[in-house]
Amino acid sequence: MQTPGRKGLAVTDRPSHLRLWLAVGVGVALDLASKYAAWGLLGGPPDEGGHVVNVLPGWLQFVASRNPGIVFGLSLAGACGPVAGRALTIVLTLLTSALIFYVFASSLPRQRWIHFWCGLILAGAVGNLFDRLVFGYVRDLIQITAALHLGGLTLDWPYVFNLADVYLVVGVIAVATMFLFGHKPAPARGAAKRAGEEP
Repeated sequence: MQTPGRKGLAVTDRPSHLRLWLAVGVGVALDLASKYAAWGLLGGPPDEGGHVVNVLPGWLQFVASRNPGIVFGLSLAGACGPVAGRALTIVLTLLTSALIFYVFASSLPRQRWIHFWCGLILAGAVGNLFDRLVFGYVRDLIQITAALHLGGLTLDWPYVFNLADVYLVVGVIAVATMFLFGHKPAPARGAAKRAGEEP
């Protein structure tokens, strides 16, 4: 039964849930499939006999890499130790997922893009959480090798990452942008009328 506080929100709307969980399911499937295929093709990290595949020479390559940290090589193991760092990483992932689901639940059914972006973030969190629980580390596979030269400064991308990392970064930026610069949809006429009739 819908409570008055939840009525009219995405959490009680079936199409909204469909958008969210479809994005989660497809995103997780693509992430796990890409990790499985890439690691099978590469044969593991280079220091364990694996090899590197140049996709765009000088720009992009596939290389298998183990990441015990959070995202893009960031790790808590150095500060907390490997076991505590892994446990804290899992807890932070679950807390982030709960926060994102709250954002979805408190949105309006007509805010379809919010549902998609929230689903994308959850897909990234679940994809990497699966790796941590099953393997004890996250399987990374994409490395940008291009560098940007600005005067005497060279900027390059030192991290190896995966699709889940892309989901997380793109989704968080999109949700933050929509909250900062987006306009809240106007309420339906019936809801506005009822609100005007309330004392």
